Amino acid sequence: MRISFSILSIVVFAGGMPLGICSGQSTDASSDPAKPSPADTASIASGEVLLDSAIAAFESQDSLSANVRLQVHLLGHHLFGPGKYLQKGAGENRQIRFEMAVRGRAGKFVYTQVNDGRRLWLLEEMIDEKELRFLDLQRLREAGLLAVADISSPELHAIGLGGLSGLMKNLQLMFRFGRAVRIEWNGMSVWAMRGVWRAEQLGQLISTPDQGDVNEYSKIVSQLPEWAPIEVGLLLDTETLFPYRFEFLRAVDSSSNKASLTPIAIMELLEVRFDAPIEEDNFDRPSNIRPTDITKEMLRQRKKQDVEHSRNTKATNLSGLPDEKLRSR
Repeated sequence: MRISFSILSIVVFAGGMPLGICSGQSTDASSDPAKPSPADTASIASGEVLLDSAIAAFESQDSLSANVRLQVHLLGHHLFGPGKYLQKGAGENRQIRFEMAVRGRAGKFVYTQVNDGRRLWLLEEMIDEKELRFLDLQRLREAGLLAVADISSPELHAIGLGGLSGLMKNLQLMFRFGRAVRIEWNGMSVWAMRGVWRAEQLGQLISTPDQGDVNEYSKIVSQLPEWAPIEVGLLLDTETLFPYRFEFLRAVDSSSNKASLTPIAIMELLEVRFDAPIEEDNFDRPSNIRPTDITKEMLRQRKKQDVEHSRNTKATNLSGLPDEKLRSR
């Protein structure tokens, strides 16, 4: 079951990676009014600009709830299950609850993140064991770790720390989004966009390519580990900019032919409610079992990453890869 959980933690990226569009059931959007400003009514827009607007909108959203549906097809595992997302308050007072009840061949487990504004609680409930860990958020703020999560640290849990806006910030940090196109999806008008790896972030996951491959994006991404997507997809509501669907795409074989990309994970948010009352006890400590403080571990890990990053920037890495090679084709 630990293998399954490691895959899930990668997918929700909280540790880090995005998800991919595949055929699924209809998603019902709430008719409740939303605070975020309407998006441009044009049929084509900049994905980067729309993502900036979506992040700003949900940074300031005071109350938000949605049901979640997750599917993962990765490394021979098929995981699926429902969950929920709750967000209340803004800034350092924002509280978040994200939970998933996932099933696979090994059985069922429940993964819960609760951010009460002071601590981020991480609860894993497996068939025959429970584990509760926590992060001291004040110590992480003082260390500068809550601004933007790092792709190489799955323990950062972007959803629990920063909510939906934190997840979208991570995607924007890692991927360059091309133009967004207005389409009809499940009876709704949405912005559909794709993102490809930014050179700097790609260099943190793979070794420096051979000199002859520097300008060959498809050859470079073919070196990515199996759990890493080649591209990500995102569907945003055209009026509220709410992210209905996150997608992580991977080639079906060892080549990186774009025509063969298929989803390795999909996360959908359904039945969205803005400004609905949320009971305070949703953000209580999720279990009374003895917890483990993993704050020191994270701080130590980040220090090690900073040293490695400093060393890598001095070496020849992917600096020769032009940004235009990373744009969606």
